[in-house]
Amino acid sequence: MQARNITASLLLLCATLPVAAQQITAEKPKRDWGKLSGSIESSWGIYMKDAALGINELDQTCGTNTYVNLGYTIKGFRFGLQYDIFEKPMIGYDPLLEGNGLRGGFAAWSNSQWEVTLGTYVEQFGSGLLLRAYEEREMGINTSLLGGNLHWRPTSWLSTKFVVGKPRRFMSFADSWVYGADAELSLLELIDPQSEALLLLGGSWVLRDDVSKNRPDYPAIVNGFSGRLDFSKGAFSVGGEYVHKGESLRIDPRYTTDRGTGQALLLNAGFDLPGFGMSAVWRSIENMPWHQEDASTQSVDLNYIPALTKQHKYALCSLFPHKVLGYGGETGGQIDLFGEIPVGGHPRRPLRFAINASMYKDMERSGSHYKFMGMGGDLAFAETSLELEKKWGPDWKTILVFAYQRQNEFSRFGFGDMRMNTEIIVGDVLWQITPKTSLRAEVQHAWSDSLDDQRWMMGLLELGLAPRWMVYVSDMCNYQSYGDNIHYFDAGVSYAHKFLRAAVSFGRYRAGEVCSGGICRYVPEHTGVNVSLSIIL
Repeated sequence: MQARNITASLLLLCATLPVAAQQITAEKPKRDWGKLSGSIESSWGIYMKDAALGINELDQTCGTNTYVNLGYTIKGFRFGLQYDIFEKPMIGYDPLLEGNGLRGGFAAWSNSQWEVTLGTYVEQFGSGLLLRAYEEREMGINTSLLGGNLHWRPTSWLSTKFVVGKPRRFMSFADSWVYGADAELSLLELIDPQSEALLLLGGSWVLRDDVSKNRPDYPAIVNGFSGRLDFSKGAFSVGGEYVHKGESLRIDPRYTTDRGTGQALLLNAGFDLPGFGMSAVWRSIENMPWHQEDASTQSVDLNYIPALTKQHKYALCSLFPHKVLGYGGETGGQIDLFGEIPVGGHPRRPLRFAINASMYKDMERSGSHYKFMGMGGDLAFAETSLELEKKWGPDWKTILVFAYQRQNEFSRFGFGDMRMNTEIIVGDVLWQITPKTSLRAEVQHAWSDSLDDQRWMMGLLELGLAPRWMVYVSDMCNYQSYGDNIHYFDAGVSYAHKFLRAAVSFGRYRAGEVCSGGICRYVPEHTGVNVSLSIIL
C-alpha cells in the first residue's frame, strides 16, 4: 500500500514539474537587448548634353546626395551616427557640400523630467525666428549643433531648454559658438489645472560668438532675445512672438554694408469650426538674417525665416514663388479660408473650398533705419487663389484651382527686373478605376505679362497601382516666349514595399526655384536621369 502511494506521488510530481517549470520560465523577465535601427537615403543624378537647352558641355556628369544612419536604443538611452556623401552634390545643391564623412553622432538619455544629448542635435526655440538648428535634405540644409542639449521639465506646466554648440556649415562646422536658453510656462495649467483653455508664455535668449575673426570690424558677439504668447480654447487660437537681435553685420546691396540691430514681429490667429475655418498670419522682419559667422564667403543662418505664402502642389502655380529678402526686410501676411458647402445632393460629398490671399512689401529705409511694420515699400509679392474640390461619387474626384500672382522676376534675356502679373488655372481629375487602380490627369495653363515667357501649358498623367507602384508622364512648355519654345518633359516610376522606397525618372527640367516649407534653392536647367532609394529598418 505504501509502495502504491509512493508511486502515485512520483507520477503526480512528474506530471506537475513541466507546468511548474513553464511558470518559472514565464515569470522570468526577458533580457532587454535594446533595438538597433538604420536607414539609407540615396539620390543620384546622371546628367546629359541637351542642344535644346544649349548644354553642349557638362560641368558634371553625375552627382549623389546620400545619407546613412545607424541608431541604437536601450531603456532610456539613445545613440546615433550619420554618414553623409556628396560626391559631387546633385545639380542645384551648394558646391560647398562636396565631400563625405561622419558628420553626425550623438548619445542621449531621458526620463520623465530630463533629456540630455551630447553630440550633434537639432533644436528650435519658438517659431524659429531666433534659433532653428535643423536638417532639410530636400534643400541640402543641415545646421545641427555639435555640443550639448538639455531639456528639463520639472512640472507639467514648465519646460526649459539649454543649448551650446558649434553649428554645422555644409560639410564642416562653423568657426562660431552658439549658447541659448528657452523656457515655456503654461499659465492656466498652473492656475487652474482643470481649465479647458491653454495659455503659453515663452521666452528665449541666444548668443552667437563668431571666433573666425573674418570680419573684425563687426561685432563678434551678438545677443538675441524673444518673447511669445499663445492662447487657444476649443476651435479658436491666437498668438504672437517678438524677436530682437543685437547690433550685427547688416548687408543691403541697395545701400551699403554697415551694422544695425534687427527685429521681427509674428502674429497669428485662427479658428476651425465644423465646415468652416480660418487662419491668418502677419509678419514684419528687419535685418533678421543671422549668419553663423560673418565671413565674406557664403554663410548659413542660425534662424529660420520661411516665406509665409501658400505652398502650392501644382507646377505652374510655383513658377515664381515668393522668396524672403535676405537683406533689409519685409512686411505682410496671408489669410486662408477653408470649408465645405453641401452641394451635389450627397451629404458626405460636399464641395470643399480653400481661399488664400497674401501680400508682402519691401521694408522702406530712411537714412540708417528701416520703417518697421511699414507698408510703404515696393510690392514684393501678392497672390490670391481659389481651390475647389468635389468628389462626385466613389470613383471620381475633381479639383479646380484659380490663382493670380504679382511678383518681381529678373529677366534672363536682358530686360532687367520685371514686375509681372500671372494668372493660372488648373484642372485635376482622379478616376478610381478599381480599389487598387487609379488614374489622375492634370491640365495647367498660365498667362503672364513677363517679357520672357508669356504663356505656359502643362499636362500630366499618373497611374497608381496600390499599394506599390506609381507611373507618371508630364510635359510643360513655354509655348509663347521671347526665346525658344521648349518642352520640359518628365516620366518616371516609383515602387514602395514595406521598408523599401525606390524611384527613377528621366526628363528635362527648367531653371527656377524649388521650395520646401517656404525655403527655396535655385536649380539650373538640366536634362538627365534621377534615381532615389530609401531603406528604413
